[in-house]
Amino acid sequence: MSVRCGQILLVSYPFTDTSGSKIRPALVVSADAYNQGEDFVVIPFSTVPPPDDRWALTFRDTAPGFGQTGLRGTSYIRWTKPMTISEKVVARRLGSLPSKILSEVQVKLQGMFQM
Repeated sequence: MSVRCGQILLVSYPFTDTSGSKIRPALVVSADAYNQGEDFVVIPFSTVPPPDDRWALTFRDTAPGFGQTGLRGTSYIRWTKPMTISEKVVARRLGSLPSKILSEVQVKLQGMFQM
């Protein structure tokens, strides 16, 4: 399976405490050159607004380009939860994130690693 940065996939996303996983949409954020192997980096979407979470990016179902995502409704992009996963945990492809929102996510990800 070949994946591209900006694609939204339905994956078995592991909990950060490794106690299990949940099937959820995830955004591929790793560069296409890295995505040539079996593994790639994703961040999860959530449909439940994180309480007082300033680290989630809201993506409303009324936003331009929402229809191309394959998401069901307003979602919260949990950009502080990146994870490297295997293509083996991908259930299917859903769609892609509009480039404007992807750029915003990429800026936030880069900022997370700046001192």
